[in-house]
Amino acid sequence: MARITLADPSGVSEREKTIYHRFPSNLVAGLLRTTPDIADGYLALGAALSSSPLSPRIREMVILRVGVRCGSSYEWMQHVAIAASVGLGRDELAAIESGDLSALSRSERAVLRFVDDMVAQPKAGTASFDGAVAVLGEQGTATVALLTGHYLMTARFLETLEIDLDAAPTSWDNA
Repeated sequence: MARITLADPSGVSEREKTIYHRFPSNLVAGLLRTTPDIADGYLALGAALSSSPLSPRIREMVILRVGVRCGSSYEWMQHVAIAASVGLGRDELAAIESGDLSALSRSERAVLRFVDDMVAQPKAGTASFDGAVAVLGEQGTATVALLTGHYLMTARFLETLEIDLDAAPTSWDNA
């Protein structure tokens, strides 16, 4: 059970209902306990990151790895089916979950080492940063850095407030 009372979508303002229905989930019900502007801004950034130039495969690998490293079962639950839908197989998902990245390509390992480095400390080290730039270029590396930060923030929010898992993953179609 969540450590705070989540917003009840039936008892909020019309603006808050609109925000909630962009991504109807316990996460958004928790975000609505901040302010509508914060919840709306959070969803806008998430939507922008989901349509970034990163390949959907890399995007989902990054999100899942952040979720694993932060102990966020909510992030894993929301993204594992998306990851499968963009081509990640069981062995690759198991690698992301376990941290034994040997089943992944050299490029994917470089990206996830960068992610692991950012999760472990505020500033990624030179080796992991250079490895990410070699694979993704500067734009991709900057995008992965922001994506990682967004999902680190999300994990901290979810875990600190003990936001309950949703009954099923939520679609990003309306976000």
